[in-house]
Amino acid sequence: MNNWKSYLPHIISLVVILTINVMYFFPQFEGKVVQQGDIISVKAMGRESVVYNEKSDNPTLWTNSMFGGMPTFQISAPNRGNKLSIIDKTISLGFKAPTATFLLGMFAFYISMILLGLNPWLSLLGALLFGLSTNNMILYEAGHTSKIRAIMTSAPIIVGLILTFRKKYLLGGLIFGIALGLNLYANHVQMSYYLAITLLILVLIYFVSAIKNGAILDFFKSSAILLIGTLLALGSSASRIWTTYEYSQDTMRGKPILEVTSDTITSSSQVDGLEYNYAMQWSNGNLDLLSSFIPKVAGGSSGEWLDKDSPLAKKVGSRKPLQAPTYYGSLPFTSGPSYFGAVAFFLFLFGAFVVKGRFKWWLVAGTVLTLLLSMGKNFELLNRFMFDYFPMYNKFRTPNSVLSITVVFIPILAILGLSEIIKSDKKESYIKSLYISAGILGGISLFLILLGSSFIDFESAGDARYKEIADVLLEQRQSMLSSSSLRTLFLVLLSAGAIWLYLKDKIGNTILISIIGVLGVLDLLIIDKGYLGSDSFVSERNYKNNFEPRPVDQQILADPDPHYRVYDATLNDPYQNASPSYHHKMIGGYHAAKLQRIQDVIDKHLSKGNMEVFNMLNTKYFIVPGEGDNLRANLNPAARGNAWFVNKVVVVDNANAEIDSLTNFDSTQKAFVHKEFQSYVQNISLTDSVSNIKLTSYHPDKLTYDANVGNGEQLAVFSETWYGPDKGWQAYIDEKPVDHIRVNYLLRALKIPQGKHNITFEFKPKSYYTGEMISLVSSLILLLSMIGYIVYSFMNKNKLSKDNA
Repeated sequence: MNNWKSYLPHIISLVVILTINVMYFFPQFEGKVVQQGDIISVKAMGRESVVYNEKSDNPTLWTNSMFGGMPTFQISAPNRGNKLSIIDKTISLGFKAPTATFLLGMFAFYISMILLGLNPWLSLLGALLFGLSTNNMILYEAGHTSKIRAIMTSAPIIVGLILTFRKKYLLGGLIFGIALGLNLYANHVQMSYYLAITLLILVLIYFVSAIKNGAILDFFKSSAILLIGTLLALGSSASRIWTTYEYSQDTMRGKPILEVTSDTITSSSQVDGLEYNYAMQWSNGNLDLLSSFIPKVAGGSSGEWLDKDSPLAKKVGSRKPLQAPTYYGSLPFTSGPSYFGAVAFFLFLFGAFVVKGRFKWWLVAGTVLTLLLSMGKNFELLNRFMFDYFPMYNKFRTPNSVLSITVVFIPILAILGLSEIIKSDKKESYIKSLYISAGILGGISLFLILLGSSFIDFESAGDARYKEIADVLLEQRQSMLSSSSLRTLFLVLLSAGAIWLYLKDKIGNTILISIIGVLGVLDLLIIDKGYLGSDSFVSERNYKNNFEPRPVDQQILADPDPHYRVYDATLNDPYQNASPSYHHKMIGGYHAAKLQRIQDVIDKHLSKGNMEVFNMLNTKYFIVPGEGDNLRANLNPAARGNAWFVNKVVVVDNANAEIDSLTNFDSTQKAFVHKEFQSYVQNISLTDSVSNIKLTSYHPDKLTYDANVGNGEQLAVFSETWYGPDKGWQAYIDEKPVDHIRVNYLLRALKIPQGKHNITFEFKPKSYYTGEMISLVSSLILLLSMIGYIVYSFMNKNKLSKDNA
């Protein structure tokens, strides 16, 4: 009976978490789905892979749906060998997203706080403040699902590390390894990287403490266990990490291919990593940081929903809610504020004053660091240094996304602060800290209410498009600043009042936690609903309309030969839009890490309308504006097809000469070859005009051709993107492996001897297949170790119970 009572608070807490998630995401259980812009784009990118995966047991690792071909490693390649997916699904109780995503995060956070020694009710409060953070909801609504799943597993990584340094080696090491494995399984390297930066600070704190206390051997023992956990976690996602690393070297985030001929750096193509201004586009300003506890201080979002009683709605005479560009912060645009909750932020600040020890200082330092990093170019003193000198930092963009890590720190210190005063028998000693923390946050809010309009101009760079409502738009923003600041002030005073009553022994623990819980949760739920509410869900039928072919798509799809490419000139930017790739093999598309070679060709030729480059990429159709709102598909009779023979090879000295040679040439006659491949082409005859080659079988990972070479050894050029060498593509002539080369800066080429031959190109990257084996072994070690630990603990507990009987 006593055992049952000890489990009851946990059962209640988990039921509360489940209930809140089911209620919040109830439209999901009605068969509706969230309109996630990025996910719609990802589905379009990966459509070809999905279709071919359904036809085969082997994963499709290459797609021709975008940019003339690219790997699917960061689009749709599965990590089947990683058996940590079992834990992921178990913690999510078998639900589908979004419920599964937030259950995973809240359950993981709750368990983490219990392991830190907090009571169940505070752990529940922390889990809710963490999971319901508006920042998380906005990320999910936008479709950043891999990012949000990585965030959801951050708390147990932190706690596992702490437990290990507290000499709970086995438990801490297991939690750390499994949680890190789940974090990497989410496949958002940038979030894992940011968390790692902050964890290194915590490890350094433990190292300094170990030196002071003469416990350096314990430090190295803990570090060794954490290193093993890290290696197993990395191993469990080896197929993703290895392929991503390998792929990244050939993308815009790798070293430049072309020699830089100008002192002015304007493109990521000119530097190793990303170009600074490009990487720092999404940099927070001061108002964006204030949005962490005053949600509408910077206007909310670039498409904020306003009710019919708002100043703007009244001005334009709208009798129903309307959307408006109320955001005026430093970001180019945003889906909403990185709001952590006024109550949560106040409790965090209070915790910074009342909690003692190294863990508190790390949480404060991690929060300050991530806030400053999120400012990017607006706090160049730190961020320029990090970008130029910190390993791999220049591979990532959108610095404001680092606040997704801050989301974890805020609720941890918030509930640690409450735990501190609840456990203490010197309550009066915390009154001063309460006044200071309430004074700081309340003072900022009050200042903005009274004087904010005197210091803020409320203007945005995009306001020129809204001249007819410019004045009322500024009025709307002023109103949002005042009302949002007043709201935060009200919540801070109520929360501080509840703590004050507790410190004065006017209320007990249960009432304190209940008041704070209601205020904190309602605070977040009310703001959350404005960015991910029931209106964000649509029926499955309406969702599928996003992928319905247009009449022009149907016209192109009627072509009996489907192996060609399409360029959609009707898009605002064909190289930043993946939608048409759901139906076609596109020249354009969207990916945050395009292959460097295709980006170079886009910059130097495709964006300038070089038709011969379009031709060599087999661009058979151009979608262009037609009469009225109609679109039409123009047939390009000069498209070169899937492969052809050339009668002249021109060897060039460097990559710049190779790409510049494409300015004015006939791809059916010439092929430009970099001097690194000179020996490969030196004995080719190139005199036969009757040879032919034809694609006979198509799979994204395996292309088969029939070739008939009439005289001597000829060079065939293929309208497929070069990716290599030795990164997975292998050419075969009559089933015998042979070398192939790169021509025309971007394409593949193969010399074929006289006679009839079967030609095959097959993509089997060692990094993926070997990585999958490593993933299987590493994840099984972690999984079986966890099961072994649970069984061992259960048996020991039973043994102790019998001994005490």
